[in-house]
Amino acid sequence: MLLVTQLSPPSQLVASRRVAGLVKHLARLGHPVTVLTSLASGHGPIEGAAAVIRTPDLAATRLNWRREAAPASGPAVPTGAVRGVEAHAVPDVALATWLPFALPRAIALARGDRFDCVITTSPPASTHLVGVALRRLGLPWIADFRDGWTFDAPRPPWPLAAERRLDAALERAVVRRADAVVGVTHPIADDLRDRLGADAHLITNGYDPDERPVVDVRLADGLLTPGRHSLVHTGRAGVAGRSPAVVFEALAHLRATRPEVADRLEVVFAGALSPVERALLGDPGLDGLVRSVGVLDRPRALALQQEADSLMVIAAGASERSVATGKLFEYLTAGPPILVVGERSEAAKIVTETGTGVAAAADRPEAIAAALEGLIAGERPQRRPEAIARYSWEVLAEQASALVEDVCSRAGR
Repeated sequence: MLLVTQLSPPSQLVASRRVAGLVKHLARLGHPVTVLTSLASGHGPIEGAAAVIRTPDLAATRLNWRREAAPASGPAVPTGAVRGVEAHAVPDVALATWLPFALPRAIALARGDRFDCVITTSPPASTHLVGVALRRLGLPWIADFRDGWTFDAPRPPWPLAAERRLDAALERAVVRRADAVVGVTHPIADDLRDRLGADAHLITNGYDPDERPVVDVRLADGLLTPGRHSLVHTGRAGVAGRSPAVVFEALAHLRATRPEVADRLEVVFAGALSPVERALLGDPGLDGLVRSVGVLDRPRALALQQEADSLMVIAAGASERSVATGKLFEYLTAGPPILVVGERSEAAKIVTETGTGVAAAADRPEAIAAALEGLIAGERPQRRPEAIARYSWEVLAEQASALVEDVCSRAGR
């Protein structure tokens, strides 16, 4: 099969872990996978891939005003807020930066190789236009949605009515042409089925069982303060319209109302920070309570997750309902209890179902503070290993394999 994705390993963005999990474990099930991806994600092979083709991408050049240097262990990736021409680029700026390179390469690959199926995965949503083109060549196609498109969108609404109509028309054209679509959460899959009549399936994000447990926990040495309860967030905190601002409000509330509890806590962010987040960390009222350890390579980030006293997922934002980020599934097997900020989110449902954590309302700082106090006091739910195991990439790849076989069978492949 051919997997088309702008984001892939070795990018350290957590969304690339979906590609890593699918490719590795589909290969173990006997499916050779060719990955067509972007140089913006870096260079080199992807474990399990039969071949990796990396095309040019203007997002990896100086033309990208949002490009920022990543650590030596990972590639440069675009980051930052939507602005300028990007605010009017329907469905996204990758239509101009990556698709002109990816689309002709995909067509050439499809004409030159005997692929049985193509999977396109978004965001960016324009990636699915590759699927539209290859479907016209007769190749069965599965469109994989890591975020909603117009539903629970991870970006601000388009400013012009004409842009909103065009975006909706593109979504409708993609979904109705695909042989099957996949949502990573129930709300996304349900919306694609109910609103657009798609043959929609749920295949969540997951964890790689090969990565747990982290044997050398010494990789986390020096990152946490002994004697204090460590609440850790790994990866980018403010992304897709979500913000950690409410967490800082909760910390200020905790320090003002229960200073003796706040003195036992430290909140540690491990990941790239936006200027707004750096300003929040610099609040003198939170001095000694919250800090950043910078961007960590993957082994150190996994070790930090395992050594933390508790872990945090931030689902607060416009797309709260459908949020179940990739890092959540890493957290499931790390061991410490998880605090989900956003009780209406899919992430909150998953930690409740698996007994791995608690959730608090994203719009109530006092509720977040109360949840923190409970974690510091040692309160934690009963873990359910059998429920956690359902989110292993070994299991999820079997679901993906069955869907591929069904789609190919219907197409006579």
